[in-house]
Amino acid sequence: MYRIAICEDEKTFLEENERICRGIMEKLDAEHEIFLFESSAALLDAFFAQNKRYDLCLLDIVMDESSGMKLAQKLREHDFDSVIIFITSHPEYAIEGYGVNALHYLVKPICPDKLERLVAADYHRRFHQSHIVFRTGVQNLRIATKDVVYLEIVGRSVNIALVDGSSVQYQGRLSDFLSGLKQFVRCHNSFALNIANVREIEKTCAIAINGRQVPVSRTYYKDTQKAFLQQMRKVT
Repeated sequence: MYRIAICEDEKTFLEENERICRGIMEKLDAEHEIFLFESSAALLDAFFAQNKRYDLCLLDIVMDESSGMKLAQKLREHDFDSVIIFITSHPEYAIEGYGVNALHYLVKPICPDKLERLVAADYHRRFHQSHIVFRTGVQNLRIATKDVVYLEIVGRSVNIALVDGSSVQYQGRLSDFLSGLKQFVRCHNSFALNIANVREIEKTCAIAINGRQVPVSRTYYKDTQKAFLQQMRKVT
């Protein structure tokens, strides 16, 4: 489910941006939800009090009661993964967006084609990694990433451990295998975790949803813990 938050205090622009976003998501044939906010306070209430999280936030920079820039700063303190796009009638404010890692800014009225390119790229980045396809021997195998618990270097191969306890071996390097797999995090020189299938992180290991313990080294502990906490925020 791709979740979009639009914050705009001018109702005409709010409704128009919703229409454009809905058209983009329908064109992508993507399951989605769009949430409309007419003030920063309303979005912050949903974010903090209701614990809502969004994949994409479209924020007006200039609003009557609070700037979209301040809103983005508060969101970014607790959410590092959502994409922020500023919408503004004042392009001179756009450079401030670098401080909150904004993806882009669009000038009112927004260009649907430009927004579509940005949204489509982010949607594909998040949701079109549902399968791993690789060659083993004379076969091409296709495995759902949701079924993978971890990847392990074994000699010159990568062992792909699955939720059901079985495994498959791939001839190659772990670093090559991880390229483009956003939900995997390196937790050890010889291991990478599918963070979506982790139940708990301890000091020296991660416990997967099937009970399997996977080593976590001191070098990779902080990155592994950070990825786990971000994943937990997504699903709560």
